Amino acid sequence: MIKPFEYYLNENLVRKNIPNSSIAKALIEKSEIRLNRIGKNKITEEESSIVFEEIYECLRESSQALMELSGYKPYSHEALLSFLKENKCLSESTLNILDNYRILRNNSVYQAEIVPLFKSLEALEFAKKVLPEIKKKFELLRK
Repeated sequence: MIKPFEYYLNENLVRKNIPNSSIAKALIEKSEIRLNRIGKNKITEEESSIVFEEIYECLRESSQALMELSGYKPYSHEALLSFLKENKCLSESTLNILDNYRILRNNSVYQAEIVPLFKSLEALEFAKKVLPEIKKKFELLRK
């Protein structure tokens, strides 16, 4: 369960920094490049777990760009989600899906669980929808 953002600050899972729009912009650009690269190739069952991890990374990077604009550096994926929730960067339902993807990604990375092809395909469509939302929020915060 994602805790309030203040918890992550108090536990040093987020650090307050000087906002850096250059880093934030680079994170957004990397996430777009990553998603475009993923979208160009057919996803196979064999590659599904690796591709899913990359899709999640794309969403994490772009979300971290929002934190960077606000002067925060996360040291926890949960802290990132808490920031998004507290700052109303994404809808509650989108955040719930992203949290489920966080758990699935962790299980894939740390427990070597296989991510089924249908889940990677679903995540790809989700990322194609959510990344523009994050980028729009990014542009608003940058002004």
